Amino acid sequence: MTVLSDLAAGQAFMFVAQVTAIDTAGVHLSLFGPASAAGGTALMDPSGVLTGQLTSAASQIPVTVVTQFAAVSSGDVLSNDTSGETLVARTVTVQPDGSYLWSSSPAGGVQYRTDGWTIIGHVSL
Repeated sequence: MTVLSDLAAGQAFMFVAQVTAIDTAGVHLSLFGPASAAGGTALMDPSGVLTGQLTSAASQIPVTVVTQFAAVSSGDVLSNDTSGETLVARTVTVQPDGSYLWSSSPAGGVQYRTDGWTIIGHVSL
């Protein structure tokens, strides 16, 4: 298991943020790692300043390392590095390991990993 204190500069990890309250102080968040492990709390004030704290020492907070962080969003035009085939991403999902799957179908039929594809543009859908 990887914990927050294991990470090196340049590595990325995933936290899930849940909005727990919104009030005059701002947006209150709870942060979670894998398997809903509590990671911390945060407050985003109305000016956009984010403050917070971890629920325990960084050596005790499990994280999911993102091994591939090439964000793909709906509307991205992708070209296959080998065949030159060009498709538009219509649906995108993030997998538990931090990798992305995308599909050119609105229903998400055939899904592709981002490996071997290059984003060459974007269109409004």
